[in-house]
Amino acid sequence: MSFRERLARRAEIIGDYLDVTLPNAPGVPVCDAMRHAAGGGKRLRGFLVIESAALFGLNEAAALPAAAAIEAIHAYSLVHDDLPCMDD
Repeated sequence: MSFRERLARRAEIIGDYLDVTLPNAPGVPVCDAMRHAAGGGKRLRGFLVIESAALFGLNEAAALPAAAAIEAIHAYSLVHDDLPCMDD
């Protein structure tokens, strides 16, 4: 399997995991914002978590929560960096 194929496969798995774990309360602004911010992207950070875990013999399922957490933190940092009070 090529790098691009592995990256795409892991991105899909991480996205599916986030979709299941993030709160789903339509019409609740903070929940809508969290889902929007964490949606999409290449998921490179999560991919690196899973690949790094594999170097130490951990399987994908064991590394998936950490990979999703890294992606959520990354989304958080992007949102908060663009807030007017943080932008300067």
